[in-house]
Amino acid sequence: MQDNDYAILSDGILVDLIRQDDEKAFSVIYQRYSMPLYVHANKFIRDREETKDILQKVFVKIWSIRSKLPTDIKLSSYLYQIVKNELINHISHSKVVDKYLESMSSYASNYVADTDHVIREKQLQDIIEREIQNLPEKMREIFQLSRTQYLSHKEIAEKLGISEKTVKNQISNALNLLRHKLPLLLFILAFFPDRP
Repeated sequence: MQDNDYAILSDGILVDLIRQDDEKAFSVIYQRYSMPLYVHANKFIRDREETKDILQKVFVKIWSIRSKLPTDIKLSSYLYQIVKNELINHISHSKVVDKYLESMSSYASNYVADTDHVIREKQLQDIIEREIQNLPEKMREIFQLSRTQYLSHKEIAEKLGISEKTVKNQISNALNLLRHKLPLLLFILAFFPDRP
């Protein structure tokens, strides 16, 4: 297969080729996803070199587990989930998070240090949910319709009899409030998309 032929292949075919140790297929996936993943990750840590390090870990991981990649993988979602996990690991092990966690109770700090990732996420989600419950009533209602019931801005506006602009502003305001109330680690855990 010619190099140009690789660029038009679907993600699924490229993943199949990677499982067979095809470095050209891996290169195409890198070219296809490295920039969107970089932009996405850099929104959270705002450090070019650290973002590059995180992306390098993501793609090294993909290559190292290539033979074990699931057959039904949705590559974009899989990559974004790995980036999310790397961001959480990076922040939880950096000095930056210490500054944020000092203002949290030892209860929350213990969860960040917990080695059981599943339990840690559940416990941190409980903390996030409490902060969501503290939002102003109308803002909380709109935010929950968007984030837990996955309604569009238009659907929320119709349901509540308000404008789409009001919905958008309320969601934006809710995210800003949560961003200031929660440590960066918790904010990423809750609101960093798992997929594009």
